Amino acid sequence: MPKNRLCRRHLSKKRISQLSGARSSRKQSDADNLGSETPQPSASARKLLCRSEPLVNEEDDSRSRASQKWLLVHIARLNELVSELVCPKCAGVGLKVIIDSQNLGFCSSVLLECSHCEGDDKYQKSVYTSTRLQEESRGDVAFDVNVRMVLLAHELGMGYAALKKISKVLGIPTLHLKTYQRHDRKVTVAEVDRGLASLQRSREQIRQAYADIDPEVAQLLSEDEEAVINIGVSFDGTWHKRGFTFNYGIGVCIDILTGLVIDYEILSTYCHACALKIIAKREGKLTAEEYDRWRKSHTDCAKNFEGSSKAMEQEAAKRMWARSIRCYQMRYTEMLSDGDSSAFKEVVASNPYPGYTVEKLECINPAHKRMGTALRKISTESRLGGKGLGKLKALKCKALQNFYRGAIINNSGCLDKMKTEIWAGLLHNMSTDERPLHTRCSPAWCWYRQAEESGLPPESHKHHNKNFLAHEVGKKLIPIYHRMSSDSLLKRMQHGGTQNANECLNSVIWSRCPKTVFVGKGRVEAAASMAIATFNEGATAMLSVMEKLWLQTTAITIDTCEEADAVRIAKASRFQSAHIKQRRLTMSNAKKVNRHKQEREEGPTYGAGMAI
Repeated sequence: MPKNRLCRRHLSKKRISQLSGARSSRKQSDADNLGSETPQPSASARKLLCRSEPLVNEEDDSRSRASQKWLLVHIARLNELVSELVCPKCAGVGLKVIIDSQNLGFCSSVLLECSHCEGDDKYQKSVYTSTRLQEESRGDVAFDVNVRMVLLAHELGMGYAALKKISKVLGIPTLHLKTYQRHDRKVTVAEVDRGLASLQRSREQIRQAYADIDPEVAQLLSEDEEAVINIGVSFDGTWHKRGFTFNYGIGVCIDILTGLVIDYEILSTYCHACALKIIAKREGKLTAEEYDRWRKSHTDCAKNFEGSSKAMEQEAAKRMWARSIRCYQMRYTEMLSDGDSSAFKEVVASNPYPGYTVEKLECINPAHKRMGTALRKISTESRLGGKGLGKLKALKCKALQNFYRGAIINNSGCLDKMKTEIWAGLLHNMSTDERPLHTRCSPAWCWYRQAEESGLPPESHKHHNKNFLAHEVGKKLIPIYHRMSSDSLLKRMQHGGTQNANECLNSVIWSRCPKTVFVGKGRVEAAASMAIATFNEGATAMLSVMEKLWLQTTAITIDTCEEADAVRIAKASRFQSAHIKQRRLTMSNAKKVNRHKQEREEGPTYGAGMAI
């Protein structure tokens, strides 16, 4: 690997060029295959279709799995079914089903007895509605259905209170709180282990992916499989609560090339056990000596961060960069992140890789937003908007903002072309028949240049650019374009990538652990682990959790997981097609036009002090 600054920068630019080239080739293939029956695979398809492990154990019998089903049956229906059966002892007709009042959670003891038999020789036979896990000879082994319901609560992002609501609606007994907590710990351990296994597999795939695109990496790994390689990651932080008083924060690193999660870190400023002991000490139920003895023995404290909630993101980044070589034999030499936090500065200051530098890659989404904000601000402050031709209206601000984003994405890897097309977007919208400004435009999208190359006289601008920008208005936008097309900014966006993968993962995490519900660190860790496993490998990741919990996977379970992954792939492939993107943009613009029209017609309807 390179060991000097010149080589490091050369390698970084080379990798950015490779990534942007791969992205451009996929985009061109999508354009070529528009309407084709075999479009290029989406990011979800590339991740899910490369799974190496089977969904279920090959030794399992598919017919036995199919026979393991659960049913919700009313007790009256069971009595109707057995009421015509003959008693094996007295030969009388009239068996009935009785439910034992003993609370076994969602499991019940069903008693079948004869209504004609009398005395000690009366016919009775009982069975549990659920099997026990593992050995039935052990009295402390849990019932299958109780563990399944706790796993269901995790899948739905619910807790014990939600299970009680289910019991209330269905009219069946629920789990005791202590039983729920015991099963919850088992499910949490299984989900965390599944997440760690998914991360290990993703790291192996990432190393192979970089070897496939970089001969130097391939040569290095062929000589030493444990060699340290340089990769680029997308880093972002997310929190369990809106605002800045949250107890839990999560930092996640996603590989830029493959889109796979490579590492994560959970920070907590709260420990429930510590909080209870502090309250007991404050109320006099615990002496200072007893508290000190307990504190020394409390080795599994959930609190692992001292500091403000805002500082969690940068601390998570420092920890992950510090252990990347020691634990994973990788250097995160390129960091794709937004400008909302000082995570990049803290990573650089900590110097995790002596002799190597960490380069900042900019996400294009914040730059896209800054462009729109700057255009709307100058339109309002300088009074460039309003009615009439040539004005900087809201729709024109949106069009220029989207053109800026497209210029970056379509010319990723080439700084000069990127800057040329950004300025072409402004000049193109300022063009008129008297003053055409299309010298920087590309024939790929400019109707004027297409006519020139075809040898035909260009049509009037009135047919193509009705909402043009007046020359005086366009001149006032030049400082904004100078700032947003500076070399220092565009160099950080040459890769043309975004943090959309991080935002997608964040939504998956908090769908399994809602921000509106108070939870402990264990639940957050379980939610993050399963979200990462699902993000990397799909819904079928849950099958391994069920296997670890000794839960029988039915044919319905497997089919549902496979269907969920198939729907995910189909949606991703559909949404990445050019005509679907254009349709979404058209519908979005139409809704905005309609909303602005309604607001103008209604006048001011909501605002501070309007009722006074």
